[in-house]
Amino acid sequence: QVLPVLEHFDDASAKAVTQGKIADILKSCGQLDEALRIHREEELPVHDRLGDLGEKVVTLGKIAAILQTRGQLTEALELQEQRMPIARRLGDIDSLAHIMFSTAWLRLESGERETGGLPRIHDELAEAFAISVTLSRPDFIAGTGLLLAQVLAMGGRPDPALVVLAQAEKAFTKLDDAVGLAHVRELRATIGGA
Repeated sequence: QVLPVLEHFDDASAKAVTQGKIADILKSCGQLDEALRIHREEELPVHDRLGDLGEKVVTLGKIAAILQTRGQLTEALELQEQRMPIARRLGDIDSLAHIMFSTAWLRLESGERETGGLPRIHDELAEAFAISVTLSRPDFIAGTGLLLAQVLAMGGRPDPALVVLAQAEKAFTKLDDAVGLAHVRELRATIGGA
């Protein structure tokens, strides 16, 4: 109902954002193909044409999330990697932390750990974690810290893993996240900490 009004006023940016919201709703309803089509064909070209890099970063992230849900990990990783320099150029450290976490997660999911990719995964998570601490975002600190602790433990570094895990635990406590705290306890027991 809103789209014809935006077309009448020739507001391409608002129309693209509205189409993105429609795609988000379709994604939540499980209509991934149509959501992907809208993001790729209706929304992204407008952001490119208008030079709106901030919205482009967001839209590429939504496309990558759909691809990841569909198991298209290589394509999702490529899009996340496209987002990184744009976020750096914009100075958008909030997005950068999310992108670094996402790329590390995708690398783990696609088996890069087994092919010598653990140092790169660690570096991306370490940067994301440092940003999350700088931003004082308990949600970022919790999720990123938990994964970083796991990667540190995988790499044979239990002491730093336990330090990071303690920070994640504080964040989960602040969020009152019982499930997250249970994951912390499980990982601590696996690592061998008290």
